[in-house]
Amino acid sequence: MYIPAVFARHRDSAITLSEVHFRRTIPIADGPTHPLSDIAGKLNHESRMPLVVVDLNSLAQRYFCEKIMKHLRVRGAYLWMMTYIETADDLFDAFNGNAERMISPYHASLSDADLLDILDISDSFIPAVYAVSGMGVRRKGRRAEIEDILGDLRDMGFYKTCVVDTDMSVSEEKWRYIADEYPSAMPFPVRGIIEIPGVEFEDSIVPVSF
Repeated sequence: MYIPAVFARHRDSAITLSEVHFRRTIPIADGPTHPLSDIAGKLNHESRMPLVVVDLNSLAQRYFCEKIMKHLRVRGAYLWMMTYIETADDLFDAFNGNAERMISPYHASLSDADLLDILDISDSFIPAVYAVSGMGVRRKGRRAEIEDILGDLRDMGFYKTCVVDTDMSVSEEKWRYIADEYPSAMPFPVRGIIEIPGVEFEDSIVPVSF
């Protein structure tokens, strides 16, 4: 299933949507902005499905900010939020909104112990491995192979994961390996779509174009 995604920012008492580019792991709004209402024309209203809303405020500031969560209203979709979750307390605060699932960078969590606390609280949390220059990002900016981090998360008990390709640097060969070994890992190329012959994922996140 292809899951649409939008990049949202709360500014001047309004939520706007835009494309982004990444400076390492930090998303930066790019190009023209669009009102949140523009998403309505991009959704399939015949069948309610997930919509990923990427919280640019929290991801840019590197701490959970409730501005988007408080003001976000999208009819006709199951909301999945991608925001910045460090601890179980952040997850409690985030789920005060109307999101069905929460996605957060793996490197945002303070420790593996905190991740396990989060898993104990909710199985609706999805850790995301950010890829920069073809490598996965660990805490404190350390790098590792993407598949090694996915393996660590699977060992912790996370069935559903996400791989955010921030700069379109993940090779076809690596996507093939991830699809074979971690088919429930959702690819999220921030500019475009993953289309590799013979490669299938259970779900893929695809940015909405305006």
